[in-house]
Amino acid sequence: MTFKEAVEAAPPPVDGAYRPGKRATENRHRGLVTCADPARLTGSIDLDAALRRRRPQDNRWDYGLGHKPKRGREQAIWVEVHPATTSEVSTVLKKLKWLKDWLKQAAQLKRLTDRSDEDIRYVWIASKGDKINRNSRQYRQLRQRGLDVKKGLPLP
Repeated sequence: MTFKEAVEAAPPPVDGAYRPGKRATENRHRGLVTCADPARLTGSIDLDAALRRRRPQDNRWDYGLGHKPKRGREQAIWVEVHPATTSEVSTVLKKLKWLKDWLKQAAQLKRLTDRSDEDIRYVWIASKGDKINRNSRQYRQLRQRGLDVKKGLPLP
C-alpha cells in the first residue's frame, strides 16, 4: 500500500488531506524536510489542519510524510515542528501519545509507520533552536518514547 492509499483509507476528514510531495506542509516548514531524491518524498498530510475543527482541544501532531527509501517499501514518517525547550517536552510527549492513539484508527498509516526506521518514525524538529540538555530527565523521556529532536529532517 502506498502512503496516498493509506491516507485515503484513514478516517474522515484526514482521508482527503493527501498532497503530493511536501505540499501539505506550511511554507515556513517546508525547508526543514529535505530529500536527496525529491521523488522519494511521495506525499504529505497536514494532520493538525485536517483535524483542527473536529478535535480543537486535542494536542494534535503536525505532519505525516510518505517516503520511499532506495530499498524497501514506502513508509510513513511523522514530524512535529515545535520550539525545543525543556519546558515543551511534556507538550510534545502529549502530542506523540495523541498521534499514536490516533494511528490506531488509521490502520494502514500505522502499518506504514511501523515500516519506518525507528529513528525517523517520529521526529520533533526544533522550530527555535534546541535547548534541551541531552543529559536531562526530559531528554531521556523523549528517547524512551522513540522521539528525537532534530534541526531538520534530511532523508536519503
